[in-house]
Amino acid sequence: KTRWTQMVKELGEDMVLIPGNSLVSAGMVAYAGPFIASYRSDMEDSWREELVRLEIPHSEGVTMLKFLGEPVKIRQWNVCG
Repeated sequence: KTRWTQMVKELGEDMVLIPGNSLVSAGMVAYAGPFIASYRSDMEDSWREELVRLEIPHSEGVTMLKFLGEPVKIRQWNVCG
């Protein structure tokens, strides 16, 4: 029961971060596809800076990959090259 209580608390806290995290992820999906990795990283950095400036809650260091990615699939892609 203790574990579930902690998990519910963490999920409640994370819900506040969804709009900011979604903005970064949606921006990357919509605009960043054709650019090189370093430019995409700079785009994410600038969007996170805007979230801070506009005081929109978001996860520290949020990226599209962290927010939308599935760690097991990503690990498998890395293993396969």
